[in-house]
Parts: sequence; C-alpha cells; structure tokens
Amino acid sequence: MVITGWCLVAIWLAATVTAALSSGSSISPVAEAISGASLLVFVLLHALTLYKPAGATAYFAIAVTVGFGLEACSIATGFPFGYYVHHLEGPRALGVPFTVVAAWVIMAWLAWILARVLVGECRSRLLYVIVTPVVATLVVAGYDLVIDPIGAYARHLFTYRSPSGVLGVPLSNYTGWLITGWLLFQTFALIERRWRREPTSTTRSALLMPAVIWFGMGLQVNLGLLRAGDATTTIAGKPVALADIYQTCSEMTWFTMGLVVVLSVVRLAARDNRAG
Repeated sequence: MVITGWCLVAIWLAATVTAALSSGSSISPVAEAISGASLLVFVLLHALTLYKPAGATAYFAIAVTVGFGLEACSIATGFPFGYYVHHLEGPRALGVPFTVVAAWVIMAWLAWILARVLVGECRSRLLYVIVTPVVATLVVAGYDLVIDPIGAYARHLFTYRSPSGVLGVPLSNYTGWLITGWLLFQTFALIERRWRREPTSTTRSALLMPAVIWFGMGLQVNLGLLRAGDATTTIAGKPVALADIYQTCSEMTWFTMGLVVVLSVVRLAARDNRAG
C-alpha cells in the first residue's frame, strides 16, 4: 500500500499544481476533480495502512458525523461557525454539500497524522490523549486560516452573513473550526490506539506522506498568486485586489503550514536516527 500511497500523492500533487496554474481555463475543473478524488482514495488507503479496518471505519464515522453535524447546525443556527451559505454544486443535505463533508474527512485525517508525528509517543497515555487532539486541532485550523479568505472571496465557494476582519472571515468561523476539530479529534483519540497496526519498516514512509501533502497544499496557495492578476473582489462592500488576498494567505502558509511540515520532517528524521 505504501507504493500505491506515494503514487496517489504524486497524482494529487500534479493535479493540484495543474489546477492552480490553469485557474479559469477548462482544464482547471478536471484537474480539481482528479485532485479531490485521488486525495480521498489516498486517505482511505492510508487509514487502512496505519489502522485495522475497524479503526479506519471508526475514524470515517466520527469525521462524517462531527463534520456534517456541526456544519448543518451552523447553517441552521449560527453555531459554531456563524451563519453562512455554501455555493458548491452537487448533492447536499441540510444545506451541507457532500464535498464539504469529504473535505472534513480528508483534512482532519492529514492533521491527525501530522499531530501524531509532532507529539510522538508519550510515556503518559493520558497526556497523549489530551495533547494530540489539541495539536491536531491547531494544525487543521491553521489550514483554514489560510484557505477561507480565498474560498470565500476569490473562488466564491461560500458566503458569510456578517463578514469581518481584514480578509472578511469572521472570528466565529475560526472558533467553529477549533470546536469542530477538537471534538472530532478528541473522540477519535479516546478509542484509536486499540486499532493501530504494529509499526513496520514502511511506517515511517507512510507517516511522511501527509507532510508532503501539507507542503503541496501550501504551495497551491502560493501558486494562486501567479494567477491573481489585476482582478478585484468585494469584502464587506469594499473592493479588494485578489492579489492582496493571495499574497496575505501565501505569507501565512510560510509560518503556519510551513512550520508544521518542517517540524514533522525533523521529527521523522530524528526517529529514524534513533532506530538506526
């Protein structure tokens, strides 16, 4: 499965770079579809590589339930993300597109594995169960910090009822990501260890894959800056250059996603040296 995993990572990265560089053309939607499909298949196989089928099933059940449940709750009541509307095409339930639920499954899985790498194996089981969900929550919310201004105002994938802040993303949105992420990760952390597979010679390679994908997601944001041009959008009634949004979000990737990638690679390299 490791070779298949790296092949899927390569396909995803190629499709992601193509989509970013061909934004606005007929090629971009096809590349985005390939990117999303390959990443979803990757998460399924990756989960089965590190966990027994019961563990992978438990993760998917928790991620779908929590992600869909709180998205639907927020659309109806404003909690926990605030009020907003999704504009994605395709099937949906209670105002939540199925692609958004799939995104929760994918992003949360990557963040969980990155957190496992960053936290490492704690001698205290209680400390691990408490700390790892917190780290995973901050990792996935760090991605949201970068991508939501682009999603809302450059790609118009969703609309906030009450935009605020410099980039128009209300504080409630980020609070919602922290609440949703923590609930998802904390639930899984309480039960996941019993279904872990025993480490093998390929485990380190498998743990490295999410770091490569995280780097690719940050790269995607930076490549978007090349296609921004002179276009503008409107945030809270004020015109804003798309280039300014992409530039700010690109800068944020360096200090959020970039930090996660570097620390993950260093942790895995140190683990390998100890094993040697």
